[in-house]
Amino acid sequence: MVEDLPLIIEANQIPLDVIVRGLEAQYELTKDEYYASYLVYFYYEKLKEALNKEDLQKAEEYLEKAGKISKDYRYDFFKALIAAKVKDYESAEIFLRSCLSKHDKFSLAYFELGNILMAKKEYEDAILQYQKAFECDKNFLLPLLKIGDCYVEMGELRQAQDFYQAIVQRDPEFQQAHARLGVVLNLLQKFSHAEKALKKAIQLDPEDLNSTFNLCYTLTKLGKHFEALQLLKKLVEKDPNNVAFLVEYALELRRVGLYEEAVETIEKAYQLSQESYVAYNRAILTLFVDFQRGIKMLKDLSEEYSGKAEELENFLRFWKPKLKPVGIIEQKLELIKKSMHLGKLNLVRLAHLLPVSERIIALRQGIVPGYDTDVDTVKDIELVIATIFASNFDPIEIEKNATKISVGLYGSGIMLAVAIALARLYIFIESNEVFNLQEFLRECIPDIQEYHWNLALRMSRLEEEESFSFEEIDFDKIETGSDFLITLIKTLATEPSLQEVETISNEVFKDTIKSFLKKE
Repeated sequence: MVEDLPLIIEANQIPLDVIVRGLEAQYELTKDEYYASYLVYFYYEKLKEALNKEDLQKAEEYLEKAGKISKDYRYDFFKALIAAKVKDYESAEIFLRSCLSKHDKFSLAYFELGNILMAKKEYEDAILQYQKAFECDKNFLLPLLKIGDCYVEMGELRQAQDFYQAIVQRDPEFQQAHARLGVVLNLLQKFSHAEKALKKAIQLDPEDLNSTFNLCYTLTKLGKHFEALQLLKKLVEKDPNNVAFLVEYALELRRVGLYEEAVETIEKAYQLSQESYVAYNRAILTLFVDFQRGIKMLKDLSEEYSGKAEELENFLRFWKPKLKPVGIIEQKLELIKKSMHLGKLNLVRLAHLLPVSERIIALRQGIVPGYDTDVDTVKDIELVIATIFASNFDPIEIEKNATKISVGLYGSGIMLAVAIALARLYIFIESNEVFNLQEFLRECIPDIQEYHWNLALRMSRLEEEESFSFEEIDFDKIETGSDFLITLIKTLATEPSLQEVETISNEVFKDTIKSFLKKE
């Protein structure tokens, strides 16, 4: 049988060229159908070899040699593949349909026809062909993968998710399905599930850098910034010329407060690409280490960014904080000031003024624990707020010091997001006569999404609430840092009087509200 010959060839490691020449000579002498069938088979093997090498001329030569002996369904099939290689999709479709008219159970032909239709953006028709491919061979799972891809292109992400999940249930080792599932789950904002899918994809193929990069995005949304940072560092080491890797690594370095390293990294990206998004991020990150140079970079960009530079300069020029801390916040302010040097918070100094804990011991030794925690607490939140007030001479230092204290004390993405949101809230109140909830949320939420998606989601739901009054707020249920932030925003939105604020039994919360309301 023709099907047995490849096994013989493989076992004896005989080169295809030798076999083809021998069969050609034998067929030339005898014209025997026995040798003809073998010769046609190996012509197609040589054709596939040529296609894999992108040698279309050689592939065409072998196709025509096979066609002179016999033009069966295989001739049409490979004719279609060659046409598809040069993007002649109309011809490719015609040849594939001809192939299927001769062999209507040929799974691979249905699959390739689906690919042609997908390339033509005829997604619904492509799905029908992929379904036929799978029906012909239930062990052939690639058609299901491509159906999922079609649904992604059509924007029907939940259907895509269903197909990718069906594949991994049938074959848990199907790496591409896990990778695609992770991407779709990211798009559906199901980040915890996306994390599992992408980690499985990477486990199956540690060299899948795209899945690793997608996982970094997932981890950032989940607030697992140190894990994301470690992965991004490895990506940059493996592919140091990948601009996207470098930019995201720089942005993640900023999120955890490593501003100098962030600027060094974005400079490497800028050397490789001067695209606007690289140049803009370069300017923004530079502001944190060299303000005047960062402003100049912004001005050197397009008019849009130049306008932002002037707006930022004017904002800082006329920045004059008026809010005054009171009560517990004022008391903690003195402690924070003792821990600052030239306006910068020194965590080692601060740690020596705080009660002993595992993290405090590390901080006293000058070590910031570089791992993620899931801490969401009101413990020491007054220190975060006091740090914001202690840094109020410069809005940029507010973010830097708020980041530093939250990373040092907590190490959790959600508390980092809480600290950044509190900093944004303070700056917003200082900059506006009246607290406008909708305006604040529109300005703040896009930033918080990059630190912790679920906290940003909780904040966005405040805008969906029809209304809330001071009397409806339960101040006794503030058990976490995120609760503290959400309740603070809601309370400010009610524009409470000092008399109302005095009724709050939670002393830290009460003094925070008073500090955010009282003007000098």
